Amino acid sequence: MTRFATTCTALTLAAALPVAAQDSEEGRHSETSGASADLGATTEGFLAEDGATLYRTACAGCHQPQGQGAVGAAAYPPLAANPRLAGFRYPTWILLNGQAAMPAFGDWLSDAQVVAVVSYIQQNFGNRYDATVTEADVAALRDAPAP
Repeated sequence: MTRFATTCTALTLAAALPVAAQDSEEGRHSETSGASADLGATTEGFLAEDGATLYRTACAGCHQPQGQGAVGAAAYPPLAANPRLAGFRYPTWILLNGQAAMPAFGDWLSDAQVVAVVSYIQQNFGNRYDATVTEADVAALRDAPAP
């Protein structure tokens, strides 16, 4: 499977799993028709500008809704109480470029969206780190070597 196909598969699953889990947990059913809509497999969440929506769309499928991480087909590290998120360079670079099972989202998200996601994970899930990343920082890290 090519890197592009792997990324597309991961993105589809990341978008589908949180919504499907939320629907089953709360006993709700989708009001739209079609299997993809029922699973929440849409790209609408990638149009969002706020970190919470982007996290639910792109990250929660692997890192879990509360950032607790998971182990399954791969290891998805917890974001909750994660000291590696204290600075912005590491999480920003990983979000842009991917690493191991983590797909690269640099081609999918704008600099402003990356700022929103990194700031969100730095300030939620028990993390209380200063959210200092800027769009200029993101732009500079797009082509930077690994941290």
